[in-house]
Amino acid sequence: MFRSISNHKMKRMIRIKPFLLILLFIIVIASCEGDNNNVIRTPEEEQILELAYDLGYNYPDGFCHEDVESGSVYYDNTLSITPLSEREYIWIELNTDDKNEARLWSDKTNENNSVNRDVVLENESEKYFQFKRVSPTNPRDILYSRVHKTSYFQPTLNKFSVSDTIVGKYNGELTLNNVKELVEYLWSCGTMDANYTKVITSELQEFGDRFESYVQSILIVYGDFGLHDEIEVYDNHIILGKAVRELFIKTKKTKTITGIKR
Repeated sequence: MFRSISNHKMKRMIRIKPFLLILLFIIVIASCEGDNNNVIRTPEEEQILELAYDLGYNYPDGFCHEDVESGSVYYDNTLSITPLSEREYIWIELNTDDKNEARLWSDKTNENNSVNRDVVLENESEKYFQFKRVSPTNPRDILYSRVHKTSYFQPTLNKFSVSDTIVGKYNGELTLNNVKELVEYLWSCGTMDANYTKVITSELQEFGDRFESYVQSILIVYGDFGLHDEIEVYDNHIILGKAVRELFIKTKKTKTITGIKR
């Protein structure tokens, strides 16, 4: 036979329930922190972990990159200038020394885009032609449409290919500083297709017939609730031959570091 619960007991149970929920939350958090403390890492791994979770860190000091305050940068390519119905699995960034041809490619990319943006400013550097495009209906929608200058670099990397290792041909002056700038510029602007979260180290050496660059990068794979993040560490060897001037990249994942538990 069921017994009725008095109003006094019911109110007491309602008061206790929030307390139990708070206690359970504290236990879960404590267990996660305890689990994080039990993970054994080397000093080098601890340093990489610290940089991985540093919100203000992306590149080491002196690494060549640019910060765009508003808008985004896009390098026009074989895919972007082709109508959707005619596209193939070839994505190679374009290059020219003709400003009019670069503008034509920028216009074609805009035509094939779902959002129309007008050119409001044109400029160039030793590396590229640039067309600043802004949506006429949304002034905050800014795109910097770029085309590589052939006189600086000729991309050949097909970003849809998993086997391509030749990034392109460098046509600038062969000095240690210039090659360092080239490698880090192509890395940070996306031409090298290095889709990693952060760069840990970047070093460059010159030999008789080549330049060799070493870039250590990480990719953060965030875990679901109750699981650890994984910090994947990659060694990237980038070689520029002095004779043919072709830039190669070889990438290898060297380790996975256990991150924090979510």
